[in-house]
Amino acid sequence: MDKNREGGRMIDKVTSIENKIYELRQKKERIQIQQSLLLMKEAQKILKDEFSLETALTILKDSWATASKTQKAEWTTRVGLFSTSSSKTLKKTEKHTPAPEQIGKAEIPHHGHP
Repeated sequence: MDKNREGGRMIDKVTSIENKIYELRQKKERIQIQQSLLLMKEAQKILKDEFSLETALTILKDSWATASKTQKAEWTTRVGLFSTSSSKTLKKTEKHTPAPEQIGKAEIPHHGHP
């Protein structure tokens, strides 16, 4: 009987770990979606009426491809600026996390931002 109980507890532990892994993967996906939305919102602020995903991606691709090593190094050292300037937006975005298929839609929801 003791071996059966131990086996049952081990199965419960494995199931618990699998559930935790699933929850963490879901959380990671939600965070990635939030970061994508923040990036799109920032691009929309910069490009204003000219904003489209294609335009933003073309600018990013072309800028990176033609940038010097010095410029790329400068960009990568300024990484924290986006996350700190957008932390307020992230907190508001956490309340509404769209499904992955909503990412890339023409209209980006505004949550009290200009």
